[in-house]
Amino acid sequence: MKKLLLLLLVVFALNGCSTDGDNQPKVYYELVPIDRCQMPYRMSSGETYELDMFFNMPTTCHAYKGIYFEGEGNVKTVAIQATVFERNDCTVIPTSNNGSPSFTTAKYNFTAGAPGTMYTFKIWTGKNEQGENTFYEVEVPVTN
Repeated sequence: MKKLLLLLLVVFALNGCSTDGDNQPKVYYELVPIDRCQMPYRMSSGETYELDMFFNMPTTCHAYKGIYFEGEGNVKTVAIQATVFERNDCTVIPTSNNGSPSFTTAKYNFTAGAPGTMYTFKIWTGKNEQGENTFYEVEVPVTN
């Protein structure tokens, strides 16, 4: 009797641990271009600044994931990360009533380093016709 009970327990346990992933939503990640950004013209050493990034999600299947912020020395690359859900009901997000895009804002807190540092922020604006990344570059000096 104990063996039969153990066998039934194992069968139920294995059935409950199905690895069938068909019910899981299929997603992938992509970068969304930044349309514009607001940042100071100069920074003070040790101070923290809020950098505002304005962007527009292309479809209803895109969801904000976070800010991509990669730094090599004084060069900082910035983009918006999105989760894209693979669905059949995705629609293009329309512009506002006046014809301009309705932007979403993401904020990033950046702390300035030592005086005399010159940061170059490379704001990702998408890809060109050849599929190459394009950037808008902003140089911001750090004072005292």
